[in-house]
Amino acid sequence: MRSSFVALIAVACAAAAFAQEQEIRTTPGNSNSGVFTIGPRLSNYSTDVRAEVLPVRTGRQASFGVVGDYRLGAFVLDFMYDHDPENGISVTDLIVDTGNYSRDRGEVTVGFAAAPFLDLQGGVRLDQTRVGGIVVFGNPISTDLNIDHQALTGGIRLHTEGAPVGFFVVARGFIGSAKLDFGAGNLNTDTSGYRGEAGLSIRLGESLWAVQPGYEYDHFETKDFGVRMNTNRLFLNFVYRSRR
Repeated sequence: MRSSFVALIAVACAAAAFAQEQEIRTTPGNSNSGVFTIGPRLSNYSTDVRAEVLPVRTGRQASFGVVGDYRLGAFVLDFMYDHDPENGISVTDLIVDTGNYSRDRGEVTVGFAAAPFLDLQGGVRLDQTRVGGIVVFGNPISTDLNIDHQALTGGIRLHTEGAPVGFFVVARGFIGSAKLDFGAGNLNTDTSGYRGEAGLSIRLGESLWAVQPGYEYDHFETKDFGVRMNTNRLFLNFVYRSRR
């Protein structure tokens, strides 16, 4: 599963390289040049895990990730990734994680702009969630509940390109499957859920940088075994736009 998250990051890097190549090969004002946005994502989240074996409420915790998109004409590529450590942002979490909850979540979608303010998008979503146990260098030593999840996702994005302030709204649903490990082998189950977010995009002066404060709600549930996760998140994206 962790290799899949590496693949998501590789997609983002490839899109960045392609956007830079477009900038080099096209002159300003050429409608064929793409627009690429990328930047770090900081958030404060709380997750309520309801499972038959181990209910957990994390409380407010700090998280980090990356977010961005690429637009070329009507084509749209969108990606995001969050790493949610139960004990907040720390260097040791990358090596030894002893918290009761941690989660890696990523989405990559492609689609088209049905209108200047509306994108229709679909793609894939990956989650890796751990409730309890100890992880060293990404390898679980003791695990109470481990969830590896893959899903297809789709939805809409409403947005404006207002200067100096714009807004965006994202609404997506997903269906997929997950492997649940309770310490006695993997159990397979179908999954479903949805994610919604809304925020502002505030340009920093005359620069190509912007801050994007917002709110997100994410719901995940399994068809079997009674696992449900509800996450509410306050986030702040700090993004660079390749051109106006």
